[in-house]
Amino acid sequence: MRATQAAWLACWLALAQPAWAAPDAELAAARAEYWLHPYQPQAINRLALLLAVRGDVSSAELLLERALRIAPGRGDVRANLARLRAGERRVASAPLPAPAPVAAPVPARSPVASAPVAAVQAGPLPGPWPLPAEPPAAW
Repeated sequence: MRATQAAWLACWLALAQPAWAAPDAELAAARAEYWLHPYQPQAINRLALLLAVRGDVSSAELLLERALRIAPGRGDVRANLARLRAGERRVASAPLPAPAPVAAPVPARSPVASAPVAAVQAGPLPGPWPLPAEPPAAW
């Protein structure tokens, strides 16, 4: 009787184990993607959302702020940051519709097009965070 119960328990644990390991594997994959592409908003957003779901709200907020500085036009990043600051754990599957900007008419020749590239840039992008010197062996 005990052998049968032990066999059932072992079988159940073997089948259930991948479900337990999946969130850690997903987080590890997001960290690896961020390690390879620290300036891609998609990679930053994905890692931030996984950290927020796991309760690491401060790191998620910092990452979303960084992604927003890199790509200020990303509505999904802006929506996720707003939801995180509001205390929600819901994520944006699609960008929130942005309010229609009131823009001035575009001149025939834009002053930005004639300006040198160095003059247009606001400054260097923020450094990747958190980024150890080498990826841990677990990644």
